[in-house]
Amino acid sequence: MKETSTGDVAVWQRHLAEGCIYTDEEGNVKTKEGLLKELKPLPKGYDGSIKMGEPTVLAQENVVALSHRDREELELYGQKLITWFHSTDTWAKSQNGQWNLVAVQVMAIPNELKPIALSPEKLDEYVGQYQLAPDVIYTVTREGDKLFGQRAWRAKEEWLPLYEDTFYRKGVWRGEKVFERDASGRVIKLLDRRENNDLVWKKAK
Repeated sequence: MKETSTGDVAVWQRHLAEGCIYTDEEGNVKTKEGLLKELKPLPKGYDGSIKMGEPTVLAQENVVALSHRDREELELYGQKLITWFHSTDTWAKSQNGQWNLVAVQVMAIPNELKPIALSPEKLDEYVGQYQLAPDVIYTVTREGDKLFGQRAWRAKEEWLPLYEDTFYRKGVWRGEKVFERDASGRVIKLLDRRENNDLVWKKAK
C-alpha cells in the first residue's frame, strides 16, 4: 500500500481512538490531538510517499496488532532520500463495533553505513587483546585488509572502518567500536559504544 502526504486529517480523525498513544521515531509520545495538529501537506519543494510492506498480524477477538516495514521516498528540491521505518500498530474494537487505532510505535531503520579504506599497516595498530575483566577478553585480529573482533565464546565478527579509529559491524546500526590512543599515539583502549554509552576495554597486549 502506498500513501502520499496530503495533510488530510479526516481518516486519522475517524480512526484514531480518543486517548491513543503515538510514539514517533524520535521517541516523542503524542496524543490524538497533538498528532492531528502536526498533519500538514508537504512544503513547497518536497515530494514524498510511504509504501507499507512486510506485514505481520496478530488477531484476537477485539484486538489486532499489526507490524510492518515501510519505505519512505522523499524528494527535496530534486534530491531523493530513501528511509525505512518499522511500525507496530494496535487496533481495538469499540463497543459500537468500530475498529480504532489505540497505539502506534514507530522506529527509524538507518541505511547501511559506507566504510572507508584503511591500509593493513594502519589496521595492525588495533590488533591485540582488550580486557574488560581478568577472564573477559576481546581479541582483535587482522586478515589481509580486514579487521575482526572476537569475544570469548562468541563468533568472530568483521569490523568495517567508518573512519580512522572507529569501526562498525555490517548490517548492525547499534554500536560502534572506538579505539583510544595515548599522547604518543599508541592504542590503549577499545570503547564498545552503545547508544553513546561506552563500555571500556583496556588493551592487555
